[in-house]
Amino acid sequence: MKSDRLELFKEVAYRIFGYNRLMGTEGHKRAHYEIESLLEQFSCAYTKEVFTVNRPIPKQAWIDVKEGRVKAVAYLGSKEIEKEAYIKEDYIEGDIALIPDLTREKALQAQERGAIAIVTYRGENAVRGHIYGNYLGVSIPILSIDGGDLHKVADFKAKIHVSSVDASLRGANLLMEIGRGPIVYLIAHMDTVQEVYGVLGNGVSFLLLIFLYQELKNNYNAPYRLRFLITDGREIGMEGAKFHLSKNPKHVFYCINLEGVGWHNPCVIYEDGWGYNGERINDLFYRHAEDLKFNVSFCRARDRDGDHIPFKEKGVQTLYLSSHPLTITRTVYDNYDAINWDSVVIWYEVILSFLRRFHKL
Repeated sequence: MKSDRLELFKEVAYRIFGYNRLMGTEGHKRAHYEIESLLEQFSCAYTKEVFTVNRPIPKQAWIDVKEGRVKAVAYLGSKEIEKEAYIKEDYIEGDIALIPDLTREKALQAQERGAIAIVTYRGENAVRGHIYGNYLGVSIPILSIDGGDLHKVADFKAKIHVSSVDASLRGANLLMEIGRGPIVYLIAHMDTVQEVYGVLGNGVSFLLLIFLYQELKNNYNAPYRLRFLITDGREIGMEGAKFHLSKNPKHVFYCINLEGVGWHNPCVIYEDGWGYNGERINDLFYRHAEDLKFNVSFCRARDRDGDHIPFKEKGVQTLYLSSHPLTITRTVYDNYDAINWDSVVIWYEVILSFLRRFHKL
């Protein structure tokens, strides 16, 4: 990435990443305006896919315990509740499940076992503070607490409170294309959870998509059609990706998801919470990284998901580019100052060259 393009990237990033981009908020609208203005500045021909989805959006959450009140943050999709029960790690039906480092799999298991809610916190090796969690597809509310408050709630009877509103949320995917032939998707989501700025999750990635498109649109000769898809609604259930795929696009060979790039620990996640990603596309990227001597790890991360999942469920070969471990996403620490600019430039160059040569590997 040339120095003038990097400076422009930084300038745009500083402007857009100052907004919380939760669907339905003013920040989300302003960020969309800034993104579309950038596409017009780059003379990018794009299509806008508008959709709506209904989802409970929590406004307040707390836990009343013997020692007083414990601040909590409810995950997106958490319904309104005010109930008293025991908060236990070894929970039974009717309890509130206490689960560190919550994953979708653990949340579904708690719901199936009859827990009335979930309280979660980050484990010992993660940053302290609350998790501003995304929608995990369960109907029971999920509350995050700071790990420092664990001793106040564990194995005690407590009353949990969540105040939510049922919201109709408007989202919009942005779609651009280059070339002809079988389709290769590059996707990155633009929305965030509440309160946070979502710079690594996932601002850097969607800006990379725009800059990659602008670089390639007049200089691309590979026998594949590149389809750049900036999705919306990832944090409320991958709704933008699902909406796009509801149109049943044909001749889709590969889907490359950028989520969490631009930090330390560059990683290709070959297995996530929905199983293995595409063997062939992962092998092609491995060979490309070897040729470039790009120091990237290939990781199993069963706690991770992303907008490539709906593609994988349709049988598309998927490649998941990220950072791992990535401990600051969905926390207040995920801000502009967290960006590793050397990593951004390296990812840009690696992905750009991969798109130009993967068909020859």
